[in-house]
Amino acid sequence: MKKSPDIFLEAARWLGLEPFSCLVIEDAVSGVTAARAAGSRCLGITTSFEADRLLVAGANWTAGNLASASDDVLEW
Repeated sequence: MKKSPDIFLEAARWLGLEPFSCLVIEDAVSGVTAARAAGSRCLGITTSFEADRLLVAGANWTAGNLASASDDVLEW
């Protein structure tokens, strides 16, 4: 269970990006929470949890899969 944002902060650092400029794609409530704690935006994928649970956890958007993500995600 990943609640700590450390992995997302390290990934952003490794890429040479600020966390707020990163999009995390997660299918777990704890992953969404960690992504948001890192300061990143998050697309919640509804393979493990329903959209409402991912949104309550802090997901900015939800989708059934990456291919069906809304234009809002792609424009961001």
